[in-house]
Amino acid sequence: MSRAPPTLLLVEDDSDLRDALVEILHAEGHTVVARATGDEALSWLEAHSVPALVLVDMWTPRKDSWRLLDALHHQPRFADLPVVAISSSEERHPAIREVLSKPFDREALLAGVRRFVHALH
Repeated sequence: MSRAPPTLLLVEDDSDLRDALVEILHAEGHTVVARATGDEALSWLEAHSVPALVLVDMWTPRKDSWRLLDALHHQPRFADLPVVAISSSEERHPAIREVLSKPFDREALLAGVRRFVHALH
């Protein structure tokens, strides 16, 4: 019996970048749930199992990524959930385990994901 691939939650408002990231992560064997805003991600999290990792763009137009981080930090259900922030600056928040600095390439993205999640091949 094989296990399901790890689920990653991606929060990225730029649809072109979101689609490219989903494609890269799918090719690595991950299941990816992509949402455009932190609020959409929170709604998804309330209705589903905890993902293996959250990748979150910190500078969305509505700035709701910070609300997402606060919710993840304050809810015991998400205490062990790793969060990788995608940003052009050094972000600080207790929920963030690592920052993936923009601009980044495919290998930097995958290395960041691999530090927290092992894909099933």
